[in-house]
Amino acid sequence: MTPALSVLLCLGLCLCKRTRTQAADGLHKPSLRAESGSLVPRGGAVTLRCRGSWEAEEWRLEKKGGSGWSEIKTVRQAGNEGEFSLLSVTSYDAGTYRCRYRHSSYGWSERSDPLQLVVTGLSAPPSLAALPSSEVASGQNVTLQCRSELYHDWCVLCKEGEEITQSRTRRHGWGHQADFFFPAVTLTQEGTYRCFGFYSSSPSLWSSPSAPLLLRVSDAAALDYTVGNLVRLTLAGLVLVLLGVLLAEHCKSSRGHPVQGVLG
Repeated sequence: MTPALSVLLCLGLCLCKRTRTQAADGLHKPSLRAESGSLVPRGGAVTLRCRGSWEAEEWRLEKKGGSGWSEIKTVRQAGNEGEFSLLSVTSYDAGTYRCRYRHSSYGWSERSDPLQLVVTGLSAPPSLAALPSSEVASGQNVTLQCRSELYHDWCVLCKEGEEITQSRTRRHGWGHQADFFFPAVTLTQEGTYRCFGFYSSSPSLWSSPSAPLLLRVSDAAALDYTVGNLVRLTLAGLVLVLLGVLLAEHCKSSRGHPVQGVLG
């Protein structure tokens, strides 16, 4: 083999290897999401979508179980997104999922970040109340109190369907209760809240949601300005009334004096 041919062959192999390496590096980490949200009522349906950056021929969905991760569904679907439909979900479908995809030339991508799918409606709902009131001024403190009669040891607070925080419960009367304290509320915390209860042994199986609670937050500065204007307007009105009374008395007195002079 001539030196020139050896050089060309080496360059070709290096270029091929570099191209394959770059392509493999291009199999970006996919993302996994639940199309209608990760909270699914028992008996409902949800679609999990795995999105990648390459044209792929195969998508794989995995679920975490007691013995680790296992493949539960595989679909052959071209494009940058694989779709997995779960119909009539039960408690079995609750849990943690992840996905990955395969390119025919470069193998499997890395796995997505885990997604927790929660099934709700597994027990009776708790109740949710606001203390001191569901209507507060900005800057005031408010506590949202979630109470369950089923001895749930955890409660979850959600706003507009999105989880905000979780808290352990404490015994209260015939059930358990969790308090969510909001110091110095702002207008951004106004909205509709619900809470759920669950047992620590089954963190993906939640109760039915509580009845919705609408938290209204008024602008304290605007309220002070309005009250101040009202006070000023009231004082101005009283002054005008007083001036009117004095003017009427003056006119009455002015009309009375000439008459008295003529009679005299």
